[in-house]
Amino acid sequence: MAKKEEEEWVEVASTGQDEEASLIAGLLQSEGIPTQVEGPSGGSPWPENLGAFGMSRVVVPADRAEEARAVLAHRERKFKKRTSPPPAGEE
Repeated sequence: MAKKEEEEWVEVASTGQDEEASLIAGLLQSEGIPTQVEGPSGGSPWPENLGAFGMSRVVVPADRAEEARAVLAHRERKFKKRTSPPPAGEE
């Protein structure tokens, strides 16, 4: 019997905070995109701010990565639009 091939997962976001990674994963899951969060919150002995050791990564199936990145880019554009100051003279 052939062993079932494991699905490839790719990183679509990383952050130094577990909570932010969880929020990103929740946004993607709300769009129907499977996610996993890999990071330091598994009882790692390393401090969370120790370079790449302290990063939480949000990963998705490789075939959904483009869709996930588009969702995150759309969210980022909306956030920047809301937080940008109005153009000079339009205050």
